[in-house]
Amino acid sequence: MDTRLIEHILKIAEEKSITKAAEKLYLTQSALNQQLLHLEQELGTPLFNRSKTNWGPTPAGEIYLEGAREMLRVKQQTYSRISDLTHGYKGTIRVGMPPVRGPDMFIHVYPVFHQEYPNLEVVPYELNVFEMQKQISQGNLDLGFMSLFESQRDENEYQNLYREEILIAAPESWDFGDWVVPGENCRPALPLQALKGRPMILLRKKTTMRPILDKLFRARKVTPQILFDTANPATILEMVRAGISCGIVAESTAKGYEKGIRYYSLDKPLHWNVAVSYPKGAFLSKAAQRFIALAKTYWIEKEGKKTD
Repeated sequence: MDTRLIEHILKIAEEKSITKAAEKLYLTQSALNQQLLHLEQELGTPLFNRSKTNWGPTPAGEIYLEGAREMLRVKQQTYSRISDLTHGYKGTIRVGMPPVRGPDMFIHVYPVFHQEYPNLEVVPYELNVFEMQKQISQGNLDLGFMSLFESQRDENEYQNLYREEILIAAPESWDFGDWVVPGENCRPALPLQALKGRPMILLRKKTTMRPILDKLFRARKVTPQILFDTANPATILEMVRAGISCGIVAESTAKGYEKGIRYYSLDKPLHWNVAVSYPKGAFLSKAAQRFIALAKTYWIEKEGKKTD
């Protein structure tokens, strides 16, 4: 099933530029333009609005792109089912992962997976969660590993791998007095009101954690004194350990950052899920299921987590 033309048209839409698409496809712009012109001639209508800065799809183009993504999804599912039947696993699994915790998982999981499925190519993409969700919906990713809250799920399929708590991290020298109360587990708890006026570093707004934290701060009528925000939770914990600020991080981030830092649960404990997502209605081959199982085992053993 030759779908190269479909994939080329989708690349133009993805890059919003025929020049950039040609570069990514290792084609000359002239060759790619000829493919597009022949297709448009066959359909009797242009698929893209030509522009120097943005090749947006026309209404006919939107219809074509929707059908093209569906055809590639059907192809992938068909090939996956045949591979499961014949054990002749070939092709590609496109895997999205967060830039911070994803690469470490991949370099541990891939060698084992490659030994079991040597003819399958696994292509990793480091993306934030919201971009991963978009790429999964468009059929550009087969799997996406992400951390998110239940309210942030979209129409894609999800499997929870494990659940982890969101914690307040503060310098060991900071005294919160009577604000500290017993938590639901062995860790003390702290309401967000105790952080009022305290310097703080938070994850950026494009992360899945930040919008939920902003919502909690508004609900508690607390305006956080933010020094700056960052994409890397390790930066938060280094600043906390230096006594410069407090922060809020996922429990797994605390591993290796115990010295000089005290961790608190929120007074109403907050959790999110580390999950794997894939397109709605997609057939997961045994190979894809194996990759998921390896990733889950790696994280459970590394973080010492319990499944949800």
